Amino acid sequence: MSARPVLVVEAFPTVPLVEIVFAMPAGSALDPKGKEGALVLALRSLRRGAGTKSSTQLDDEIDRLGGELSTGCDALQSSLHATVISRNLEAFFALIAEIALRPTFAEEEVARVRREVTAELIDARNDDRTLCGRYFRRTLFAGHPLGRPAAGTLTSVASLTRADAVSAWTRVWNTRGMVIAASGDITEERLAELWDRYFGGAWAPTHERPAELADPAPVKKRRLVIVDKPARTQSQILIGALGTHPTDKDHHALYVANTVFGGTFTSRLMREIRSKRGWSYGASSRLGRERVREVFSMWTFPKSSDAPACIGVELALLEALHEDGISARELSFAKKYLKESAVFDSDTASKRLAQRLDEACGDMPKGYHDRFIPKTQEVTIEQCKRAVRARINPDNLILCVTATASDLRAQLEDAIPGLASTTVIPFDRDEFYA
Repeated sequence: MSARPVLVVEAFPTVPLVEIVFAMPAGSALDPKGKEGALVLALRSLRRGAGTKSSTQLDDEIDRLGGELSTGCDALQSSLHATVISRNLEAFFALIAEIALRPTFAEEEVARVRREVTAELIDARNDDRTLCGRYFRRTLFAGHPLGRPAAGTLTSVASLTRADAVSAWTRVWNTRGMVIAASGDITEERLAELWDRYFGGAWAPTHERPAELADPAPVKKRRLVIVDKPARTQSQILIGALGTHPTDKDHHALYVANTVFGGTFTSRLMREIRSKRGWSYGASSRLGRERVREVFSMWTFPKSSDAPACIGVELALLEALHEDGISARELSFAKKYLKESAVFDSDTASKRLAQRLDEACGDMPKGYHDRFIPKTQEVTIEQCKRAVRARINPDNLILCVTATASDLRAQLEDAIPGLASTTVIPFDRDEFYA
């Protein structure tokens, strides 16, 4: 039998729909230096022609079959994501095979996608939150693959060619460790049959799964980054540093502590920033989860004149969490909240499939999702306190603000005790820190 990827199926025959994900354990981190955006260009060009079909013909066929086809890409993984009515599953699977195995990457179509990506990079300058998140991550992950922009920069995208797209697709498609996941009106036997019929013999992985990335370097001291944009009356604020990894012994304790701090509508952040002071409609904190250590971050968006004071309160709240931990009442509420809200993470076949895909792709330890809630229910107050002290240091933070620097720089600097540096980045500068 020819090579076959790992197959994961979450059957749910009640609804006549099938969702299929082709998950490849290689992402934009493999783009050559100076060619950032090559994989995104390749993925988005797949639907622009395959085999004997043109872009228009492919779109018409996908619509005729009652299907949808999209692509995804981050630093560590890329994917094809398809949904189709079950009676047309085989015809749609055959079409996906043609797209994946025989993409044409026609010069004019690649050029069209390149122009679209360029326009999107420019258009993103209109979204202050996107700008704040962009430069927060590029600063925090400077020099690490997670800090490289998956879609590239204006300079790198302009340099991309058809050959770059072909090379990027060939590289990820032929990587060992692919997972094919499906949910809905399908069985594992049916998925295996379709794979063997339409891909068998044509998929022979030649590249090993990329080595796991090292954790990014931790933040040192407090560093302010101002994304300078004219005439801002509202600011976007992201404050954070490295957070947790799913294999950390204190992973679940940190999640519980974060739930108390900024994970619910009645969290400390929400009460102090929104309810008491009315500075920001939303105030939250989150912990990212990835195959490498991801971000702990706080997000608020006050009007510009309130931004310095808002940052001051956020830092004081984080310092109090670091120093004093959480109370017994907060612990009890957080555990109950996590337990009762967990149903919304697995109430559909698609969500259950996503959890199984996490583990099949190696992003999460085996059994992570099944054990997550039971583990949180075992957490103690002292464990939460130790986890916060071990993982989140309020003296070592990136503070990124989208604002008008000439109006707010001095006030922002005054509001941040122990500030080590300030970097001002024009909002229309499109770069990252290699």
